[in-house]
Amino acid sequence: MLPSEYKRQKRASNKKPKVRQKIANTFIESAITKSNLSALKTLYFLSTILSKIDMENMKDDKIVGIKIDKKEMLKFTELSVDTLVKTTKSMQQTSITFIDEKEGIIEGMSLLPRYKFVAGKNIVELDLYARIAKMIVAVKTKYTPMNIKDLMKLRNKHSIRVLALLSRINTYKDKEGNSLPKRKYMTLEDMNEFFGTKYRSWGEIERSIIRPVKEELDANSKLSFIYEADYENLGKGRPAFKNVTIDVIQKNTVQGRLL
Repeated sequence: MLPSEYKRQKRASNKKPKVRQKIANTFIESAITKSNLSALKTLYFLSTILSKIDMENMKDDKIVGIKIDKKEMLKFTELSVDTLVKTTKSMQQTSITFIDEKEGIIEGMSLLPRYKFVAGKNIVELDLYARIAKMIVAVKTKYTPMNIKDLMKLRNKHSIRVLALLSRINTYKDKEGNSLPKRKYMTLEDMNEFFGTKYRSWGEIERSIIRPVKEELDANSKLSFIYEADYENLGKGRPAFKNVTIDVIQKNTVQGRLL
């Protein structure tokens, strides 16, 4: 559920939600804000490494140290060495805030407390808090069940957000486990909330985000979408934009980039 959708439901019910614990700044969004696409690719790579470590009984403040094959990391993420180092530095500056309203506790943790690159050596050393490490694993296995190979081909941070959304829509089911229509309705407010933008019209967001994202997903991912804008007549002048309908399409093959 998008934040704007939640706000509308909240206004309709006039009831204060019973929040016990929340993450003040969304985990993936925090990484994107600091380092954009490269950070998210790095997080997905780390999730494949950390998922092999048994952290179930680890305390949240325990440090998890890992050693990574740099060549393997570069091949997986399709990043350059310079970009990888820059991204790692930026990730260290990103903090995650946890709020427990019931207990009145606010706790902050660095996304990446320590990193170590050694010139001429193929090993990268990283230290993370167990609580953060578990969240990184969850990025891949729980929150965004997308095709990782498709993800690594993308260059637009908005494409990654849309791919994650399409992956969730593609798994929609009712309480009985039956598949639901692979469709999502989004208002201009929803889209600005989702993409972190402040566009004033549908035309602007279609031109700047929706069309480029669709083009990139069509070329690089088996999961893409079609969309249709819906308008409402307010009586005078041109009809006003109401929302856009996004339908998931799944392809058997990827067409590749057009030169």
